[in-house]
Amino acid sequence: MDDRGVIIFDVETTGTDKRRDQIIELCVQYGLEGASSETWRIRPSVPISPGAQAVHGITMEDLALCPSFGQVAGAIRRVFDQARVLIGYNLAFDIEMLQAEFDRLGQQRLSLAGKQIIDPFRLWQRCEPRTLQDAHRRFVGEEFTSAHSATADVAATGRVLRGMLDRFRLAGDWSEIARVCEPERDAWVGPSRHLRWDEEGRLVIGFGKHAGTPLAELAAGPDRSYLQWIVDKDFPLHVREICQRALELDGPSLEDWVRAAYGTGPATLAAGPAPGAGLDGSPALGA
Repeated sequence: MDDRGVIIFDVETTGTDKRRDQIIELCVQYGLEGASSETWRIRPSVPISPGAQAVHGITMEDLALCPSFGQVAGAIRRVFDQARVLIGYNLAFDIEMLQAEFDRLGQQRLSLAGKQIIDPFRLWQRCEPRTLQDAHRRFVGEEFTSAHSATADVAATGRVLRGMLDRFRLAGDWSEIARVCEPERDAWVGPSRHLRWDEEGRLVIGFGKHAGTPLAELAAGPDRSYLQWIVDKDFPLHVREICQRALELDGPSLEDWVRAAYGTGPATLAAGPAPGAGLDGSPALGA
């Protein structure tokens, strides 16, 4: 296989907010066999979040003498301009963070036109489908009949999970298993990803063009109508209710209300408000 013009890349960042967080490390490997590689360490202008630092172990002190992204942007652009194949594991995030850095510099984004983009994570999903039947075959070791019968499916799901727990040696309690499944769920507000608590304890949007933006900031700014758009659309009830409250309350009052109504831990997140009412006794939206 010809791997000329093939690069494999990965970034480490100060956090996951594409509008605010920045790249602190970029590694590019040339070709699949790794004959050569290049790594840039980059000094950010924002602090590294505790959650991100716990993952990659890079501190602000480690980066004190490193160049800014602007000082290495030209070299990075040349590498990506010359590549014909871009490879990265779950690489959408890495590409978005790179493009955000060029946006901040007021420069043209990296051109991806004509390049082949290959994500081994997506390739794995395509080549090893993850339907219940596929999971049963792998983790139980046999086919099962009556697929898509609710009775058969729930029984098969139980057998599959037991097989997974044995295969992956997950012998902890249910809370530990839940954290392995979705470690970010503890930060969710309600039973979906739409709203969450960030690492600074702020209530933020978890999706769309304003992902990572505090609700109070959004409600007080020029894009306030975005919250009204959410309220008027077919989003989950708790999302519409909280966004409506954001339009009515100041920031501290909003967050106090949400903490009282939804809490911050997985047990309270799953429960959500009582049917037909907010947890403070007020009518839920649409009631």
